[in-house]
Amino acid sequence: MMDEDSEGWEETQYESLDWGDEEEDDSSISLYPATSKPSQAAIALLLAGFILLGTATTMNGILSDEERVQGVTVKYNEVMTDMGIEIEEEEEEIDESFVRQILKFGMIWELVCAILAFVGGALLMMRQNYNMVLIGCAAAILGLGGLLLSTLLGAIALYLTFQSKPEFGISDQDESW
Repeated sequence: MMDEDSEGWEETQYESLDWGDEEEDDSSISLYPATSKPSQAAIALLLAGFILLGTATTMNGILSDEERVQGVTVKYNEVMTDMGIEIEEEEEEIDESFVRQILKFGMIWELVCAILAFVGGALLMMRQNYNMVLIGCAAAILGLGGLLLSTLLGAIALYLTFQSKPEFGISDQDESW
Protein backbone atom coordinates (compact mmCIF):
# COMPACT_ATOMS: atom_id res chain seq x y z
CA MET A 1 0.00 0.00 0.00
CA MET A 2 2.77 2.38 0.72
CA ASP A 3 4.14 2.07 -2.77
CA GLU A 4 0.81 2.91 -4.37
CA ASP A 5 0.51 6.19 -2.41
CA SER A 6 4.04 7.29 -3.17
CA GLU A 7 3.67 6.59 -6.87
CA GLY A 8 0.70 8.95 -7.15
CA TRP A 9 2.51 11.77 -5.39
CA GLU A 10 3.77 14.67 -7.45
CA GLU A 11 6.44 17.16 -6.52
CA THR A 12 4.11 20.12 -7.08
CA GLN A 13 1.77 18.88 -4.37
CA TYR A 14 4.59 19.19 -1.85
CA GLU A 15 4.80 22.94 -2.41
CA SER A 16 1.06 23.46 -2.03
CA LEU A 17 0.94 22.11 1.52
CA ASP A 18 0.28 24.62 4.32
CA TRP A 19 3.26 24.49 6.65
CA GLY A 20 2.01 27.32 8.92
CA ASP A 21 4.94 29.59 8.10
CA GLU A 22 2.79 32.42 6.87
CA GLU A 23 1.36 34.65 9.57
CA GLU A 24 -2.28 35.61 9.38
CA ASP A 25 -3.18 39.00 10.79
CA ASP A 26 -6.56 38.73 12.49
CA SER A 27 -6.96 35.02 13.07
CA SER A 28 -4.11 34.56 15.55
CA ILE A 29 -4.95 33.99 19.19
CA SER A 30 -2.52 34.80 21.97
CA LEU A 31 -2.44 32.24 24.72
CA TYR A 32 -1.18 32.98 28.20
CA PRO A 33 -0.14 30.37 30.70
CA ALA A 34 -2.81 29.80 33.32
CA THR A 35 -1.73 29.72 36.93
CA SER A 36 -3.58 29.34 40.19
CA LYS A 37 -2.57 32.83 41.36
CA PRO A 38 -5.87 34.49 40.37
CA SER A 39 -7.79 31.81 42.24
CA GLN A 40 -5.61 32.25 45.31
CA ALA A 41 -6.04 36.03 45.13
CA ALA A 42 -9.80 35.61 44.76
CA ILE A 43 -9.94 33.42 47.86
CA ALA A 44 -7.92 36.01 49.79
CA LEU A 45 -10.29 38.78 48.63
CA LEU A 46 -13.37 36.77 49.55
CA LEU A 47 -11.95 36.04 53.01
CA ALA A 48 -11.18 39.74 53.44
CA GLY A 49 -14.78 40.52 52.42
CA PHE A 50 -16.14 38.14 55.06
CA ILE A 51 -13.88 39.68 57.72
CA LEU A 52 -15.06 43.17 56.75
CA LEU A 53 -18.67 42.01 56.82
CA GLY A 54 -18.12 40.55 60.28
CA THR A 55 -16.63 43.84 61.47
CA ALA A 56 -19.61 45.79 60.12
CA THR A 57 -21.98 43.35 61.84
CA THR A 58 -20.11 43.78 65.13
CA MET A 59 -20.37 47.56 64.87
CA ASN A 60 -24.09 47.22 64.19
CA GLY A 61 -24.40 45.05 67.30
CA ILE A 62 -22.66 47.68 69.39
CA LEU A 63 -24.94 50.38 67.96
CA SER A 64 -28.09 48.47 68.83
CA ASP A 65 -27.08 47.94 72.49
CA GLU A 66 -27.32 51.04 74.68
CA GLU A 67 -25.04 49.62 77.40
CA ARG A 68 -22.27 48.86 74.90
CA VAL A 69 -22.43 52.38 73.47
CA GLN A 70 -22.12 53.78 76.99
CA GLY A 71 -19.19 51.43 77.65
CA VAL A 72 -17.42 52.49 74.47
CA THR A 73 -18.00 56.15 75.36
CA VAL A 74 -16.53 55.67 78.84
CA LYS A 75 -13.56 53.77 77.42
CA TYR A 76 -12.84 56.47 74.83
CA ASN A 77 -12.93 59.13 77.54
CA GLU A 78 -10.56 57.08 79.73
CA VAL A 79 -8.13 56.62 76.86
CA MET A 80 -8.27 60.34 76.02
CA THR A 81 -7.56 61.22 79.66
CA ASP A 82 -4.69 58.72 79.92
CA MET A 83 -3.09 60.08 76.75
CA GLY A 84 -3.48 63.68 77.89
CA ILE A 85 -5.65 64.66 74.95
CA GLU A 86 -8.13 67.41 75.70
CA ILE A 87 -11.01 68.70 73.62
CA GLU A 88 -10.98 72.49 73.55
CA GLU A 89 -14.75 72.85 73.31
CA GLU A 90 -17.23 73.39 76.09
CA GLU A 91 -17.65 69.70 76.76
CA GLU A 92 -14.63 67.98 78.25
CA GLU A 93 -15.76 64.46 77.35
CA ILE A 94 -16.88 62.63 74.26
CA ASP A 95 -20.64 62.10 74.31
CA GLU A 96 -22.66 59.12 73.12
CA SER A 97 -23.96 60.86 70.00
CA PHE A 98 -20.39 61.33 68.75
CA VAL A 99 -19.60 57.66 69.42
CA ARG A 100 -22.76 56.64 67.55
CA GLN A 101 -21.77 58.79 64.56
CA ILE A 102 -18.30 57.23 64.48
CA LEU A 103 -19.74 53.71 64.74
CA LYS A 104 -22.29 54.40 61.97
CA PHE A 105 -19.60 55.79 59.68
CA GLY A 106 -17.30 52.86 60.44
CA MET A 107 -20.09 50.35 59.83
CA ILE A 108 -20.97 51.87 56.45
CA TRP A 109 -17.28 52.09 55.52
CA GLU A 110 -16.68 48.42 56.33
CA LEU A 111 -19.83 47.38 54.49
CA VAL A 112 -18.87 49.26 51.31
CA CYS A 113 -15.34 47.83 51.45
CA ALA A 114 -16.78 44.32 51.95
CA ILE A 115 -19.02 44.67 48.90
CA LEU A 116 -16.12 45.91 46.75
CA ALA A 117 -13.92 43.05 47.99
CA PHE A 118 -16.64 40.50 47.14
CA VAL A 119 -17.10 41.97 43.65
CA GLY A 120 -13.33 42.06 43.10
CA GLY A 121 -13.01 38.44 44.24
CA ALA A 122 -15.76 37.28 41.90
CA LEU A 123 -14.30 39.14 38.92
CA LEU A 124 -10.85 37.85 39.76
CA MET A 125 -12.12 34.28 39.73
CA MET A 126 -13.50 34.88 36.21
CA ARG A 127 -10.39 36.84 35.18
CA GLN A 128 -12.42 39.83 34.04
CA ASN A 129 -12.26 43.59 34.56
CA TYR A 130 -8.73 44.05 35.90
CA ASN A 131 -9.38 47.61 37.11
CA MET A 132 -12.38 46.60 39.22
CA VAL A 133 -10.30 43.80 40.72
CA LEU A 134 -7.68 46.37 41.73
CA ILE A 135 -10.42 48.50 43.33
CA GLY A 136 -11.58 45.44 45.28
CA CYS A 137 -8.03 44.83 46.50
CA ALA A 138 -7.68 48.46 47.54
CA ALA A 139 -11.01 48.32 49.38
CA ALA A 140 -9.87 45.22 51.28
CA ILE A 141 -6.68 47.05 52.24
CA LEU A 142 -8.50 50.23 53.32
CA GLY A 143 -11.18 48.38 55.25
CA LEU A 144 -9.78 47.85 58.70
CA GLY A 145 -11.35 44.49 59.48
CA GLY A 146 -10.59 42.49 62.60
CA LEU A 147 -6.95 42.85 63.66
CA LEU A 148 -6.12 44.24 60.21
CA LEU A 149 -6.56 40.78 58.70
CA SER A 150 -8.53 42.21 55.79
CA THR A 151 -5.67 44.62 55.11
CA LEU A 152 -3.18 41.75 55.05
CA LEU A 153 -5.41 39.58 52.84
CA GLY A 154 -6.05 42.54 50.51
CA ALA A 155 -2.31 43.13 50.15
CA ILE A 156 -1.73 39.45 49.38
CA ALA A 157 -4.54 39.53 46.80
CA LEU A 158 -3.09 42.68 45.23
CA TYR A 159 0.36 41.08 44.94
CA LEU A 160 -1.05 37.93 43.36
CA THR A 161 -3.22 40.02 41.02
CA PHE A 162 -0.17 41.93 39.80
CA GLN A 163 1.58 38.59 39.24
CA SER A 164 -1.32 37.28 37.14
CA LYS A 165 -1.71 40.35 34.93
CA PRO A 166 -1.08 38.41 31.67
CA GLU A 167 -4.02 36.13 32.44
CA PHE A 168 -6.31 39.12 32.05
CA GLY A 169 -4.94 39.64 28.54
CA ILE A 170 -2.79 42.58 29.57
CA SER A 171 0.76 42.33 28.32
CA ASP A 172 3.60 44.14 29.98
CA GLN A 173 4.80 46.98 27.84
CA ASP A 174 8.44 47.72 27.35
CA GLU A 175 9.10 50.67 29.65
CA SER A 176 12.83 50.94 29.04
CA TRP A 177 14.05 54.48 28.77
